[in-house]
Amino acid sequence: MSKAGRPVSRREALVLGGLLGAAGGGLVIARALAPRWQERAPSPVLRAALAQPGPEAGSPDGDLLVLQFTDFNCSACRTVHPALMAAVEADARVTLRFLQWPLFGNDSRAAARTALAADAQGLYLPVHTALMRGGRADARAAEAALVAAGGDPAALRQMLASQGPRIDGQLSRTAFHAFSLGLRGTPSHLIGRLLLEGAHPERTLRRAFAAARAAAASR
Repeated sequence: MSKAGRPVSRREALVLGGLLGAAGGGLVIARALAPRWQERAPSPVLRAALAQPGPEAGSPDGDLLVLQFTDFNCSACRTVHPALMAAVEADARVTLRFLQWPLFGNDSRAAARTALAADAQGLYLPVHTALMRGGRADARAAEAALVAAGGDPAALRQMLASQGPRIDGQLSRTAFHAFSLGLRGTPSHLIGRLLLEGAHPERTLRRAFAAARAAAASR
């Protein structure tokens, strides 16, 4: 019934239903697009994860540390890579640290080991970027990326031979921290104490940076 007491016509009912349906759909979309970061309470595991060394990009002395748990053969990692790098570049006060968490088999592990060994030549980032843009990532692809960036393949192989146990230990620590933090897979981003899992656009990442800073300031 209308306010005047007359019955609502079929046409009016259809229009009203459409409006309500659109509003409901908008609510569903808004919920789907809402950021889903979660603040983690301080703990020994969190402190250990944040203290773990790894190759870095962005500002070497930024006021916000972002850890990315990543795998070179993870399609979502490849999707988020340009957005993450753009967000870090636009912010200029973020230290981005890459933690290799190879979940996609032996090729992923071999690519991760080779990329970490490339860090000794200061070429981790170009190798990382090339593997994120390329096809199947494995040791051969990582070495080819290093050569394309001007690196020395013989020095890379020597690094893997002499420092293999240390690199394997680094991968094991990353896996331990990931499981201890309850991460569900790659990519996962620990932004200060905020956890943001999955691939997100640049604007969401930048909002998460701001939220992490605001949370730190309010403590």
